[in-house]
Amino acid sequence: MALLNKLSVSAISSAAVLLASVTLNTDAAQAALYKFSFEGEGVNGYFTYNDTTEGYANSPNATGYFEGGYDYKIDLGDKGVFQGTIGNPIVFLPREEDGVTAPETDDFLWEVLAVQRQPASSLALVNYFHYPKGTFDGSTAIRTTVPSTAILDIYPNVDFPNSIGNLLYTGTVQTRIERVFEPGLLPALLGVGAYFIFCRRQRQEKLIDM
Repeated sequence: MALLNKLSVSAISSAAVLLASVTLNTDAAQAALYKFSFEGEGVNGYFTYNDTTEGYANSPNATGYFEGGYDYKIDLGDKGVFQGTIGNPIVFLPREEDGVTAPETDDFLWEVLAVQRQPASSLALVNYFHYPKGTFDGSTAIRTTVPSTAILDIYPNVDFPNSIGNLLYTGTVQTRIERVFEPGLLPALLGVGAYFIFCRRQRQEKLIDM
C-alpha cells in the first residue's frame, strides 16, 4: 500500500506539472528569455535578454533593444570582470552606404550605458560580436540564434558620441544562444503540484473518517 501511495503521489505530481505546462504554454510561447554565452582564450561570459523587447531603429541597419537585457558577466581574468543586472542588446549591420568605415559584418552587441553600469560610471561598456556579412539575412531583429564562432571586441570606456575608447580585448570566441525558463515558471509548476498533493491527502483523510 505504501508503494502504491508513493506511485500515486508521483503520478499526481507529474500530472500537475503537465497541467501547469499546458496552462502556461500560451504565455511562454509569446515571451521568452534567452541566454547568449561565449568563451575564448582569456575570456568567457554571458548575458540574458527578453526577445519581446521593443526595438528602436537607429538607422535602417541598426536596432537597439533598450533595457532588454537582465544580467550579464564578462570575465577577462587579470584584465577585470564586468557584471551587472541590466543592459541593451543591439543588432548592427555596418555598411558602407551608411557611411560606416568599419569592415562590413553582422554584429550582435551587448551595450551597458554609463548610468546602467554597477557602480555607475561616466563611460559605457560595449561588446561587439562580429559575424560574417549576411549571417543575419539583412535583419536587425533581436537574435535567437547565432553561428558558433564570432570575433569579440570589448570596449570598456566608451564616451558616446565622442570616442569609442580603448580596445581591451579582441579575439575569436565560441558563441551560442539558448532559451531559459521564465523567472516565474518553475515556482508556478511546483505550486500546482503541491496543490494536487494537498487535495489528495485531504481526500484520504475524509475516507479514513468515514
